[in-house]
Amino acid sequence: MKHTKIEKLLIIIAWTGLIGGILFGALVSKGTLESGLEMCAPRAFFMFVGSVFISVAGWALLIQIVNISNRLRNIEKLLKEKKD
Repeated sequence: MKHTKIEKLLIIIAWTGLIGGILFGALVSKGTLESGLEMCAPRAFFMFVGSVFISVAGWALLIQIVNISNRLRNIEKLLKEKKD
């Protein structure tokens, strides 16, 4: 399936956001663990899990937008062919 330039940009943003979000969450969690404050381990764990969840949710949303766009383009193409 050929993607438009906007769809390609959305795919790049989605993958960058997924990888960057997970890496950022890992760095923040590492910093929290190294701080040595009280209850830092559970806080770091939930920060990491939250960042992974948000990254995956954002990635899934952008990929779904691209898939919906592809489906709409296919429907438009089929209707145009039927009309002709």
